[in-house]
Amino acid sequence: MNMNWGVLFLVVLTGCNGWVSPETNGSLTDRYFSVFSGPPLPGVMVASAVQWNSDYAVTAAHTPFLRNQAYRCSTGCDLLFITHKAEGQVPRWRDFRPGEAVTALGSSSLLIPMSAQGRIWPASFVKPGSSSQEHYGIHDAAIAKGMSGGPLIASDGSVLGINIGYSKGWSAQPDRPEKAGMARLSVFVPYSVILREWRLFQAQAAKNAAHPLQAKNQ
Repeated sequence: MNMNWGVLFLVVLTGCNGWVSPETNGSLTDRYFSVFSGPPLPGVMVASAVQWNSDYAVTAAHTPFLRNQAYRCSTGCDLLFITHKAEGQVPRWRDFRPGEAVTALGSSSLLIPMSAQGRIWPASFVKPGSSSQEHYGIHDAAIAKGMSGGPLIASDGSVLGINIGYSKGWSAQPDRPEKAGMARLSVFVPYSVILREWRLFQAQAAKNAAHPLQAKNQ
């Protein structure tokens, strides 16, 4: 194995912003499933995904070479719809409430179900240098590699969004006093953004169905 591949595997197997624990509760682990990169890195990159409806699921767009891609976020945000038939009950989704307790779920890069607890903070996060300037939600539950795309679950069992990672530079933002006291900053795509993009996806699909030749030539 050359140096570049060695570094790649090291990155895949490490990385978190706090303590995450193995999760054995089946009522939680059935809320998501693992997804894997395709060629040219078949099975190397691991992420998590959540069923959106009977035919589609959502995951983090930053995971490369994912299979069954259907629609990417219109603003360039970290959201991807993939085709995936529901194998059980579709989760209930809703908007988050600042301050509510949450559980972050997902698979580790070694395919071990993981979870961490925290709460949602009353602030948004915009990735520095991002062209999308999307406003993400934030919470303080820990996140590890492989959990990207996994669900953020409320105490009532609802899915509030999908986790996409964490920020290391958040503490250097003195203009954000609402973050004072946070042990860590984890980032998620909220339900409101997912719903917005789903409606745009559906509008695009309807337009393509009405004008198939135009869609084919695009």
